[in-house]
Amino acid sequence: MISSARQSGAARATRRRRLVPCLLASVLALAPIAGCGLFHSDFPVAVGNRMPNTVSVFANGQRIGDVGSNLTATFAIEESVSGSLTSPASPTPVAQVTFSARDMTTGVLSAGTTATVVKDVTTYVDVAPCIVIDGGSASPCVSVSSATSGSTTTGSPGQACTFSLSASSQSFNTTGGSATVTVSTSNGCAWSAASSASWVVVVSGSSGTGTGVVAYQVAPNTTGQPRTATLSIAGQTLTINQTA
Repeated sequence: MISSARQSGAARATRRRRLVPCLLASVLALAPIAGCGLFHSDFPVAVGNRMPNTVSVFANGQRIGDVGSNLTATFAIEESVSGSLTSPASPTPVAQVTFSARDMTTGVLSAGTTATVVKDVTTYVDVAPCIVIDGGSASPCVSVSSATSGSTTTGSPGQACTFSLSASSQSFNTTGGSATVTVSTSNGCAWSAASSASWVVVVSGSSGTGTGVVAYQVAPNTTGQPRTATLSIAGQTLTINQTA
């Protein structure tokens, strides 16, 4: 009996010695998973370019593609997941992305605009001319919104944002003038405003978080022709008409 007990103990020790290498092999086999896209996801992006030149678009400093003047292109970007939106069915991955654009003709790079992108929800990136300063060429300005229907974007992870403007158009006579438009949204939702023409200048409220007011100035019209410009605010468009 004593001999039998010793054999049983030895057998158990042998099994333990065999088990340890197996466990180590399993851990080593799983180690590459962290670098194989397990914590990454693809996010759909649509880019509209209202610049007079082709632009290169960047997400977190990485070029995702080029978009011609007055054209729209769609991309799928792979980013590290930073959180999720909870739903009864399953959590939806989200990621923090900073978008920017470079004018391929002038080489000017826009400032970065950060947004939270959501898997299976298209993020809309609008590239438009900034305000012209001292008669120079307009550099690109980037604004971001995302939508499942209508126009929405995301603020902090877990928060869905919608935006609306108090007016969709405004008319001015030949002498020009100033006006304001209210941006309505939830607390924590970021937005920006950019003009498409040098004769419409955003004087305050070029960016904000939550509900805010954008004030702008329209210069006198000395062209002798009626003209139209737009303000792109939080993915919404305010059309500005001026008589001759």
